[in-house]
Amino acid sequence: MRSASLDRAPPGDQYHVGAVRKALEVLCQFTAEHPSLGVSELSRRLGIPKSTTHNLLRTLEAFDFVHQDPATRQFRLGARVYELGLRFSRNTRLVPVAWPYLQRLAAETKETVKLGVLSNQEVLIVAAVESPYELHTRGDEGVRAWLHSTGLGKAILARLPEREVRAVVAARGLPRFTPHTIATPAALDAELLRIRADGYAIDREESELGVVCVAAPMTDSNGGALAALSVSAPATRLAGDGLRACAAKVLGTAWAIEAALGAPRPAADPKRIRKEKQ
Repeated sequence: MRSASLDRAPPGDQYHVGAVRKALEVLCQFTAEHPSLGVSELSRRLGIPKSTTHNLLRTLEAFDFVHQDPATRQFRLGARVYELGLRFSRNTRLVPVAWPYLQRLAAETKETVKLGVLSNQEVLIVAAVESPYELHTRGDEGVRAWLHSTGLGKAILARLPEREVRAVVAARGLPRFTPHTIATPAALDAELLRIRADGYAIDREESELGVVCVAAPMTDSNGGALAALSVSAPATRLAGDGLRACAAKVLGTAWAIEAALGAPRPAADPKRIRKEKQ
């Protein structure tokens, strides 16, 4: 799964406090690809003076949000970030409710299962069970990904109001990552119509060549876009009848999690997918 651009902060408004925004932008620079960063690099990325960057880092360090390696002089995320992440995980029902369903789906499919949530116009992977096969897709827990090029992201987009989809496209664009990536608003509209009709999304090597994913959206008791569940695998293992069977399992699991969360029961039967799509 291709990571989303985390260094692009959300648009500001009149209620944002500049100093707080800058401090949060500093934290958002630390990613899986760039876990350690120095003052000069952060200053360049944020477009602010080194002295300001240094002061922001020292303030964050005082609260243990970042930690400086004395040998390299570079900064990493601190233990306080981990602490807050644990609090978030424990204060939301989604992960503990969904976890046994993820494990069951992973055991049935023997492929990598992921749970993602909508966060700042991206999909954030909050839980995953990796495939036991030597050749498998990564779990990517804690990684953010684009909405338009992933199964999880497209499933979530299909549940969003049209105005929110337009806002995502306007703010993020539709960058192309492979020859199969959806890169125009018209193509995205057509894809979302298909997803709404079928109940599930398919990523056909749109984010990474050689990787296929099938995902289904999940909503909370109020019917809002909450999360999505996916199974991903090498394209050679997830195709044809196997893909249809997997879609039925993913959709059924997503509906079971929705029911456990208190969402309305779906009217359709996921077992019909195999016959209708043949």
